[in-house]
Amino acid sequence: MKSIEKLFKEKEYYHAFQPICSIPGKERIAYEALLRSKENGNPEVLFQLVKETNALLELDTRSLYYAILTFFRSSDREGGELLFVNIFPSTIVEATFPAFIQEVVRDFEPYLNQIVLEINESIMEGKIWNEPIFLQRIMDLRDIGFLIALDDVGEGTTTFRKIIEIAPDFIKMDRFFSQNLSVSHDKQKVVRLFVEYCRDASQLILEGVEEEEDLACAASIGVTIGQGYLFGKPGALLGK
Repeated sequence: MKSIEKLFKEKEYYHAFQPICSIPGKERIAYEALLRSKENGNPEVLFQLVKETNALLELDTRSLYYAILTFFRSSDREGGELLFVNIFPSTIVEATFPAFIQEVVRDFEPYLNQIVLEINESIMEGKIWNEPIFLQRIMDLRDIGFLIALDDVGEGTTTFRKIIEIAPDFIKMDRFFSQNLSVSHDKQKVVRLFVEYCRDASQLILEGVEEEEDLACAASIGVTIGQGYLFGKPGALLGK
């Protein structure tokens, strides 16, 4: 079986990039790198397969590295855009993680303040969030210069306590809240709550925006950043 490193070099594993845009103007301000595989079309299937073979750490770190490499060496991007890259909590607490991060720092130091480490939630990894080493590693990443995002807030295991403890630079609200937002007063109340919380702290990103009426509603509530098919599907980087 080919190594994960070789699979990335041979483009068997690669990344699609989905734009993250301002609301309501739809200007691109960032991209999220999404792992893809030529053999396994569903990323969830790919992650499950590598987890069963105890290769999740290797896949997660190499995916992060090659996403950064692809993005910042591409000519088809604007200079100031941020890159959101997913990472599992179990990767962050691994003993080898600091050495891996030093590799990233060595190779991409000029771009560190444009890299947003987007922490993936998983019920199976929920206990890791309470480990002191997890919070310490987050603080260390911040000290180095990385930005931090919490993904799928409102859907996974994130609590307000964890949000306060981690104090992320970005909070990404789960797509559940953007779907039919324009006609759901309950969803509007929750989104408004997060808008207010993020006013002086984190920046709020509403995921899964697909309809113009939901975009207009989000803008009226005070959401200023969105992601979803309405702004663009995952694909190749878009130039100016």
